[in-house]
Amino acid sequence: MDFITSTLNDFYQCCKIPVKAVSYELDEIYKIGYNEEFERLFPLNYICTLIKEKHNCLDDNIKIDENIYYKITNISKLNKYKGFFVLGPISIKETPKDYSSIPYLHLECLNYCSRLLLGITTDKFNKIMDSKCFNTYIKKAIEYVHKHYDKNINIDDLCEYLNLNKSYFCSTFKSATGHTFCHFLNHFRIEKSKILLLETDLSILQIAIYVGFNNQNYYSTIFKKFTGKTPFQYRLHNKH
Repeated sequence: MDFITSTLNDFYQCCKIPVKAVSYELDEIYKIGYNEEFERLFPLNYICTLIKEKHNCLDDNIKIDENIYYKITNISKLNKYKGFFVLGPISIKETPKDYSSIPYLHLECLNYCSRLLLGITTDKFNKIMDSKCFNTYIKKAIEYVHKHYDKNINIDDLCEYLNLNKSYFCSTFKSATGHTFCHFLNHFRIEKSKILLLETDLSILQIAIYVGFNNQNYYSTIFKKFTGKTPFQYRLHNKH
């Protein structure tokens, strides 16, 4: 709760965009920037309906009417069951009829604000992870991924490098991080590939190889599993 509250407060101070957190069960966790008009026009049950309808494409801007938009994203990139962030409403016109108190924002800015929110979330999460007392083997494994994610990482070779039993390492890693080693590795690679998709003109195959995948189809499958989009769709939707 403190993590989410702190994240949304920091985001609101930067952007002044109404934002709320909703659990995976669609219960409201925390909100900031809302007023009575917003709650009357867009009550929680309405927001929950949007989440249900858009569950597989949450990164899309959601059009409410001609001028009003929302954006809904997962709270955690690693665990979709953590819930959702709801950004908005925002108006793409400065004086929308009947919505005078809704903040004005260019639609493309909503994407940048969404990335800022996720950036704040990631930064706070990383600080929490850094403060945790992982045992030496888990820290070494994470450091190994950070340095060698673009290479072929074989869990057997990693366990040999750590001088650990494979079964023990796998159970210890999941207990410490909440995720399997394969999930952690794939997520890290996907995050690195997102930067290349938006900041370079490399082909999808080149990017897949660059971040450690030796098969474009497998890369695209994993990418869609984490983001709900193919690499091509993600690039098309977010690159300006």
